[in-house]
Amino acid sequence: ASANLNPLGPPEWLDAAFAEGRRACGRYPDPSCRELRAAAASSLGVPPECLVFGNGADELMFALARSLARRPLGSSPRAPTGAPTTASSAAPTGDPRHDAADRPVHLVEAPSYASYRASALDAGLKVGELPARLPGLARAPGSEGASEGSEPRDRSPRESAPRDAEFYRASLAASPPGSALWIGAPSNPTGLMPGGYPGLAGDLARAFPDRIVVCDEAFIEFADGADPAGALALAASLPNLVVLRSMTKFWAVPGLRAGYAVAGPAIAAALRAALPNWPLNSVAEAFARLAFSSPGSAERRDATRAFVSAERSRMAARLGALPGLEVLESSANYYLVLVRSEAEPALDGDGLAARLAKKGIGVRKCRNFAGLGSEYLRVAVRTAPENDAIAEAFAEALGRPAADDDRGLEPGPAARAAPEKRKPARAKALSIQGCSSSAGKSLIAAAFCRIFRDEGLDVAPYKAQNMSLNSAVTPDGLEIGRAQAVQAAACGLEPDARMNPVLLKPESDAGSQVVLMGRPYARYKAREYYDLHATMRDAARSAYDSLALEREIIVLEGAGSPGEINLKSRDFVNMGAARHAGARVLLVGDIDRGGVFASFIGHVATFAPDELAMLSGFIVNKFRGDPALLGDAFGMTRARTGYPVLGCVPMIAGLDIPDEDEPVVKAGAREGAELRIAVPRLRRVSNFTDLDAFASEPDATVVPVSSGKEIDDGRFDAVVIPGTKSTVADLGWLRETGLADSILRFAASGGTVAGICGGYQMLGRAVLDPDGVESDERETPGLGLIPVVTSFAADKTLSRTAARWVPSGEALSGYEIHHGVTRLARDDDPRRGQAAREQARAVVVSESGEVLGYGAGEAWGSYLHGVFDADGFRRSFLNGLRRRRGLPPLPPSPRASLDSELSRLAEAVKANVDMGA
Repeated sequence: ASANLNPLGPPEWLDAAFAEGRRACGRYPDPSCRELRAAAASSLGVPPECLVFGNGADELMFALARSLARRPLGSSPRAPTGAPTTASSAAPTGDPRHDAADRPVHLVEAPSYASYRASALDAGLKVGELPARLPGLARAPGSEGASEGSEPRDRSPRESAPRDAEFYRASLAASPPGSALWIGAPSNPTGLMPGGYPGLAGDLARAFPDRIVVCDEAFIEFADGADPAGALALAASLPNLVVLRSMTKFWAVPGLRAGYAVAGPAIAAALRAALPNWPLNSVAEAFARLAFSSPGSAERRDATRAFVSAERSRMAARLGALPGLEVLESSANYYLVLVRSEAEPALDGDGLAARLAKKGIGVRKCRNFAGLGSEYLRVAVRTAPENDAIAEAFAEALGRPAADDDRGLEPGPAARAAPEKRKPARAKALSIQGCSSSAGKSLIAAAFCRIFRDEGLDVAPYKAQNMSLNSAVTPDGLEIGRAQAVQAAACGLEPDARMNPVLLKPESDAGSQVVLMGRPYARYKAREYYDLHATMRDAARSAYDSLALEREIIVLEGAGSPGEINLKSRDFVNMGAARHAGARVLLVGDIDRGGVFASFIGHVATFAPDELAMLSGFIVNKFRGDPALLGDAFGMTRARTGYPVLGCVPMIAGLDIPDEDEPVVKAGAREGAELRIAVPRLRRVSNFTDLDAFASEPDATVVPVSSGKEIDDGRFDAVVIPGTKSTVADLGWLRETGLADSILRFAASGGTVAGICGGYQMLGRAVLDPDGVESDERETPGLGLIPVVTSFAADKTLSRTAARWVPSGEALSGYEIHHGVTRLARDDDPRRGQAAREQARAVVVSESGEVLGYGAGEAWGSYLHGVFDADGFRRSFLNGLRRRRGLPPLPPSPRASLDSELSRLAEAVKANVDMGA
């Protein structure tokens, strides 16, 4: 928060500048920058001989001071008509070592940019500091009212125009000929524009022809309401007016170092002579030339000003609401904060800055600005998420909660009395993109989905837009790409339309059907696609936002290649989706096709700066043989791109994972199956793969049900309630659909009812949520089939677990991921409590002895996901159902399933990718 750069980031054409500069690096650049000056002159409307380029505005400041030291302007003092004859209040105070009355002085305001003073002193010039102008600073919107003891402040910089003109005129009149006045437009660090600018600069230069007026316009393109042309035309037409500009702040490329000055031909020539040869390298010159010739500069300026103004006002409101902080008015992309803490009188800006630094936030301490002190901080306007982090860090450093944007600065009594609502956290995100179609990104994304799930993370897949003739159907009858259904299975989830909100189904070479959020939406010809773009993009982003509020991490899959430069402006599935999600990006390349390293390098060349910031590295996919054969290719790729190859995934022989041309069918709709298992189609089902293991059993079929009538009429042998993201909400859904009553009737008739995780919690007597971890309901009655009670707590259980099925001793393994803790019911009536303990029995116990599941009668439940993956236990469970039907037992059926193949894929990826990167 201390670097005052454009929060919109570098321009998209920056790579073109690097490419041009690279081509030119084999020859010396033009020391006079003639092509660059011609481009700048055409863009700015000033003669090329009035332009001087340097290695940043700082270099030009020092060169200007040196040139003025060699040949001071003017030889005799002159007081203009109307100027005050005395200016004791505004007279500069010079260096006591130089007290000759006729020695030119460089007049520098306090506070102002440090290089004004430093450049003059470096050239051996006398410096005069003008009195501090802090009383002219005004509070930013949202920080009304003055703290006790604070000085009065002006409300608008426009109101200070007469004062500024008189102040500057008096200062120049009191200075010897050849003196220079430095004006910040806007000022750094205050961010204020001088009143009446730029006309003020021209008036001063005309009134004092034997003095020089130097205007620093480094931040003028950020300044609210300021003419972006500033005083450039005036500087080109007047012999004693100089305008300095930085090119690296507005374009956010401080590492390139480029700036320019506009002045009359004489000063420009002297300034050029004071610079070293070749002030710009070939890359910086190419960048500067493109900055003047590329279209869109005006649009970028307007967008920058609108964003900076809105964010600065928003931050003024948030920080101004914190006790002890006063946010001062600014028109630039930074602002001053005055620290006056009544709660901590000893706390100043330096102390607060130290606290912020421990939280990873750097702010500019202002102790070394003349006219300021340690009680001030300068804060840059950054991106919206960064500004939020800055506000939160300030609040934490002061021991106060940060004010929300949608809340008043001081909540009323009702707001304070209401219980605080939990704000959902947005999921972290990883984007898997490919160098081409069929690079393997779908399977790599599926692998990461399974890896994260096995680590106990609540993960879901997402692909903004897919194109395929083959799709999968979600439980609620919606249509998505088959790859996302497989990835959902890797996450232990049923497919959801939000995972692939836009599906394009080609109907001819010239047209396709658009499936939007799972439903047919439109048919279009190829040329009509962009007419639907905004609708599809908005639907995709809305779907992502909804999904990201429900999960801990989202694995995004791209489409085709993110390097298609003709598609970038409308992209919402590759880097566009990653940008929206705030995702890290991994780029996957298919080495089996050849050219993978050239593809990595070429893709990086097409990425804009913000895309490069998202990229983490590369994955080589489908490699046959020994990776050692690749030699130095990994290192050479990193040397050319700056990004590492994070893994080399082998070609996995015999991998049996359905793609978009194959169905994902488990144990459902098996004709002639002797056993039928009903599974409620919960609205918020999670970890649905707990039931996939039944696909390997020839005598069992799993039937999803959505109503009580389906159970009543379905001749079922068991009901299994799966896990859920929201136990209380899905309990309500069971009751709304009549499923709860049907399950109870089924259990009363002797039927087997089992529950996994959330389903287990539903089988108990009650679900308690005193802290509102999952819902606003503090107590919800369960189905009452097992005498247990579940209590939710903030802490989440995340573990891979080995356990056993107590009745038979069968070994089990799986994982736990839940908030609730389930214990035997403890009734006030000791006899009922004893009865519950006698009725209930532990059925699943971990190796450490922790009870992970209880049963009563034919009902049982467990927190262990994957309980049915054990072949022996699964067959024992089914043989129990067969026995009640009078059927003979069957031997176990070894499982060869999607689940195991996904795990095999995940193991291969995890073993060959640097997961710690």
